[in-house]
Amino acid sequence: MLTKLFLKKKFEEYYSKNEVELPRKFKNREFAFVPLELLPDFVMHRHISFRSETDFRAYILSNVPAHIYFSSAYYERPAEDKMENKGWLGADLIFDIDADHLPVKAQSFEKALEMAKREIKKLTAVLRADFGIRDMKIYFSGGRGYHVHVHDEEFLSLGSAERREIVDYLRLNSPKIVVEDRFANSNAAKRVLNYLRKKLEEDERLTSKLKIKPADLKKEKLTKKVIRAVEKFDYSALSIYIDAPVTADVKRLIRLPGSLHGKTGLRVTEVEDIESFNPLKDALAFGDEAVVVKVARKLNLSIGDFSGKIYPGRVKLPEYAAVFLICRGDASYDS
Repeated sequence: MLTKLFLKKKFEEYYSKNEVELPRKFKNREFAFVPLELLPDFVMHRHISFRSETDFRAYILSNVPAHIYFSSAYYERPAEDKMENKGWLGADLIFDIDADHLPVKAQSFEKALEMAKREIKKLTAVLRADFGIRDMKIYFSGGRGYHVHVHDEEFLSLGSAERREIVDYLRLNSPKIVVEDRFANSNAAKRVLNYLRKKLEEDERLTSKLKIKPADLKKEKLTKKVIRAVEKFDYSALSIYIDAPVTADVKRLIRLPGSLHGKTGLRVTEVEDIESFNPLKDALAFGDEAVVVKVARKLNLSIGDFSGKIYPGRVKLPEYAAVFLICRGDASYDS
């Protein structure tokens, strides 16, 4: 009980001292909240809308949330309980890179964030180069990954089917590269083909291994040798491990930038420069005032300016580290 009171106090202090910027056209968005006082039960209060920033601020200060979400969709009536009555107007295109969805599992929180960062760099490069997307923002999720919000007008009206095509293109979900003796007429096949051609031009060893040349890929009718080479080629490095349901969903709830992640105490933070961004420094929401916590097990922790081993028992930590461990369930508040 004491731990929850401490956490509620800290979250309330954060929201009272910091402005949380509302999304574009926020009056047309649905908002959802997970009250901190109901934790560990994850109870979501949704179908909420706001007419002003003042109303939003008053709500979060009187109902301190562990998590805040808003809809990727724009609605005529966002507060309607039934989805069919909301009046869908369009939706931002959302991408979610989460370390938990990557094929290789990280051994630590820090490694998970590094892996997610590499994946988000791949994603944004393809979105810019292949889709011509310019109006997008990258956010650290506050947890183990990143979100990309695309606001380009031409994507707002896409339905789930069209968004799933984008997913297939990015994830390369078992695409047909060759149909009979020709390259498949699909975006995914073209993506693999361009990648293979580039690799053949750059790497003579690959040319020798596959026994084909870049010019062989330009022929309309493919020889059996070329088909075997294409089938043998490993293009898994091209796959981008986005969370498919998030992108395909035209009514998705996504974390609100500037809000706190209730399982880490970190801030959902806009990323201006992905190369230099360090979530365990740049997304800290709390200060370095000393806080005493009780730790249940031995831990290695690196966050903010703190780095070192933590042993079971009463430990004095900077506030940001204490909140982080409490939110993750690794410590309890000890006054």
